[in-house]
Amino acid sequence: MPVNTPCSDYKAYSSKWQRLRDCDGGKDTVLAAGAAYCPDLPGADGGANAAYRLRGNYYNATKRTVNGMVGSLFRLAPDVKTAAAVKPYLDDISNSDVTFETFSNQVGREVVLLNRCGVLIDLPATPVGVPPARPYCVFYTAEDIINWQTYSKDGDKLLRMLVLREIETIIDPNDKFQWVTRNRFRVIELIDGACTQTIYTMNDKKEYVPGATVTVSRRGTPLDYIPFVMIPGLDLEDPSLLDLADVNLAHWRNSVDHEHGLHLVALPTPWVAGLKSVPADGKVKMGPATVWDIDVQGKAGMLEFTGEGLGSLVTAMDEKKKQMATLGARLLEDQAQADETATAVRARHAGEHSTLQSMAQALELGLKRVLQIVTWWVGVDAKPSDVSSVSVEINKEFLVIKASSTDVKAALEALQDERISFETWYDFLRRGGWTRENVSADEELAAIEKDMKLREEREPEPAVVPPTPPPGKKVRTVKDAAGNIKYQIEDEDVPVAAA
Repeated sequence: MPVNTPCSDYKAYSSKWQRLRDCDGGKDTVLAAGAAYCPDLPGADGGANAAYRLRGNYYNATKRTVNGMVGSLFRLAPDVKTAAAVKPYLDDISNSDVTFETFSNQVGREVVLLNRCGVLIDLPATPVGVPPARPYCVFYTAEDIINWQTYSKDGDKLLRMLVLREIETIIDPNDKFQWVTRNRFRVIELIDGACTQTIYTMNDKKEYVPGATVTVSRRGTPLDYIPFVMIPGLDLEDPSLLDLADVNLAHWRNSVDHEHGLHLVALPTPWVAGLKSVPADGKVKMGPATVWDIDVQGKAGMLEFTGEGLGSLVTAMDEKKKQMATLGARLLEDQAQADETATAVRARHAGEHSTLQSMAQALELGLKRVLQIVTWWVGVDAKPSDVSSVSVEINKEFLVIKASSTDVKAALEALQDERISFETWYDFLRRGGWTRENVSADEELAAIEKDMKLREEREPEPAVVPPTPPPGKKVRTVKDAAGNIKYQIEDEDVPVAAA
């Protein structure tokens, strides 16, 4: 079968991913799907159906929720620890001027939205005799991971084969002034225990044909595994926000019907019955300069809508907004007016926090695995799992509850009494919202030391002024062991205290 044939798991989940992707994309994306999310009006043509859907108000609860959850996960920058040799890579993890923090945000958003993405750790090919280039990371969405096969080794499920869809930009063969995009497919597989890569591109017959197969190696030794990290894992699960997206689409359909109904009935329409004469074309003129000549029993008036049909659509939309709030869109929920304790707030959001906790842990494991492979590639460890210098911590304090001045005072006393370390004290301030954003404890200490040096330079120590000698006494000047000036009364052994 062709290389672009998706596996069965991909086919089972692709429609779910598409719904979430379209909902997140907004009204234009939902409208582009046509009747897929909002059926046509019975008997209407294409133009009427397009106008019918265009009137609807798409309330993008899905995107608001995704942005809110990602904001909670990355309210604080990921705490990353790695080997000194790898730290420079964090400023450009993708070899395209993307920092590790930005890369982590991109991965995190896909995990929140689709619960699926992947990262390939690759190494550019270099000529023989040239030092190997640095490893870099490439991000793939769920839709771009079209096929995979696994095998078991020592109780672990590992990749045996992987097909990744990529987009390349080339000059149009028929117009040298135009650029066109096309798909290509990267096939990574283990052949005789060695990791290989093959790029498939489309030929003139619209067929995907393979290029040269390259063995992926580290210092001349072929890799015995595929350097690709699936986040959160190899097994597929329904995205957490799928139910929310489905209700979001149902809410939009209600809105389309409601706006269509308002368009038809909201404006008062004049009517007349019993005209003595009607123009041949059947068109009756109206306006301040027009007089209708009607029979004695004739009538005229204005049609106005008075039924409850549209009100039921409004009620349905309100109910769906509440459902979306329950399903995770807390940003849409009407908040209680009364003050709540921190415990009450945490309890009310416990369900959402449970989901976010799981996402944070999945991100930590996945990103740690990525950095382990990068570190292994430039280091001396036998295998990536042996790398112990890497750790990634994602924020898990999702509610921004500022620490009170009383709490800060108590923590400061604990620091002064040496019952907690400066790192613990600073972490408390950071989580309580009392520190500068993205400033570590070491950076804060360095800033404190810098400020102290600047103050010392601006404020030199005052000159030592000798004490005033006692009146009416003969004294002599002496210095103690520390060099301090004192006066001593002659013929007495007891020194006079300095004034």
